[in-house]
Amino acid sequence: MNKLIETKELSFTYYTENNEAVPALDHINFTLYQGEHIAVIGENGAGKSTFLQAIRGEILPSPKNGGKIYWYENGVPSDSPLSARELCAIISPKEQDYYARQDCKVNCLEIILAACSNDDILYREPSTEEVLQAVEIAKQLGAEYLLYTPINKLSQGQLRIMLIARALMKKSPVILLDEPLNGLDEKTQKLFWQTLEKLAAAKLDHKPTIVLTTHIFPLPPYIKRCYEMKQGKLIPIDSDNPSELVKISEQYKMPDTKNVNKIQTQAMEIILENVSIYLDYAEIVKHVDWHIKPKEQWTLIGHNGSGKSTLLKGILGFLPCAYGGSVKRYWYPSLQSAPRALTVLDEIKEKIHFVSDALQTHYTFNDSTEDVIFAGINGNIGVYGEKTQENEQKVRELIHELNLNHLAKRPFRSLSTGQARKVLLARALIGNPALLLLDEPFSGLDPRNKQEIKEFLEYKIAETSLQTILVSHLESDYLACSTRFGTLFKGEFSVLM
Repeated sequence: MNKLIETKELSFTYYTENNEAVPALDHINFTLYQGEHIAVIGENGAGKSTFLQAIRGEILPSPKNGGKIYWYENGVPSDSPLSARELCAIISPKEQDYYARQDCKVNCLEIILAACSNDDILYREPSTEEVLQAVEIAKQLGAEYLLYTPINKLSQGQLRIMLIARALMKKSPVILLDEPLNGLDEKTQKLFWQTLEKLAAAKLDHKPTIVLTTHIFPLPPYIKRCYEMKQGKLIPIDSDNPSELVKISEQYKMPDTKNVNKIQTQAMEIILENVSIYLDYAEIVKHVDWHIKPKEQWTLIGHNGSGKSTLLKGILGFLPCAYGGSVKRYWYPSLQSAPRALTVLDEIKEKIHFVSDALQTHYTFNDSTEDVIFAGINGNIGVYGEKTQENEQKVRELIHELNLNHLAKRPFRSLSTGQARKVLLARALIGNPALLLLDEPFSGLDPRNKQEIKEFLEYKIAETSLQTILVSHLESDYLACSTRFGTLFKGEFSVLM
């Protein structure tokens, strides 16, 4: 078999703002052969994403004792990162963040076609053959209806689908998939797996080799080799030994959710009447009537692009509802006291906090983990007020509760996707909110971290009387304390129970 990528004693270390060295990759020896699809599993922060960045040439080995990476073209090795860009296409949270921050009006078809010239955005006239191929790839993913949608109007799940189509369009010898299923509903996940299986089985002259990082089992049948990433070390797993795979998969299996005795003091009541929300003249949320009563814990179900995130932003006051509709928000200091209407955005932000995987894209500066959490006190992006001793103590306590002590001084943008999700949850919990809006909060988390955060949320709900509205398309995301369920389909809301 032909070699594609080879690493020899690959090591990489990054440095915190306090110049503290943090090893990320530790003397990795690895060879990728053409057609030998592999999977790399491991917990959040183990080094999986860093490894993919390294073999794509996005980061270089440490200057001192960092080893070497070679990329092969027609059997000839090269140590130039430019060779890596030609060899590999990647789907990663970093790439998704880049497109999520774009404010341009380019549509999805243009982004897919730009892959033909290895550009981020289309700069040349595509051929008819290229256009037809892009449309066919989108059809395979069940997403041809998105081709003429501007990328800044996509949900997180829809954007991931377009990046998958872009990677397939590029015809690169290697496709690197960094937790590609995060943010996709079950239907889209199934379509994605089917497309990759067809790709792996197809008899093509330029069939790509797949490198997949995941924590989801069972692994796809086309995976030929499996590794576990632990503390920066890449450990081979005997994929021909079923007992070893079962043993590894049990480490990432979701444990049973614990029941929690719920208590309530402060509470929120939200009344939506005939609420419609438009984005660029398109009606995303349609005539929603929804009464969220004190003490209720809601789960809102819907596919990618159904309007869930838009509706939450309307509840938070970030997006206005159209004429003829209203959102009324009432805060109860206790269940025995009279409610107080919240009408000013600063008051709403104080009592209603928000967690979203999309929020991660707003952090473009090297704010530290503790600064990101501290900013949640006022609901800001960045710290603008003076830090009091009382608030600093609250931040330290929350960092300790979520096992984030070792990340406190790290730049937020240097964290893995799973670590960043935990930090954003801590940011939302600071300041004792009455209502927490959870927009796909577990996206990017492996099962162990996912369960840890779920249990922590259940504990906080019981301890602090916190109400929640959880948005998800995965049944495994639902909190055990949920008392009411609703669904959103093409912007239309209905109560399930």
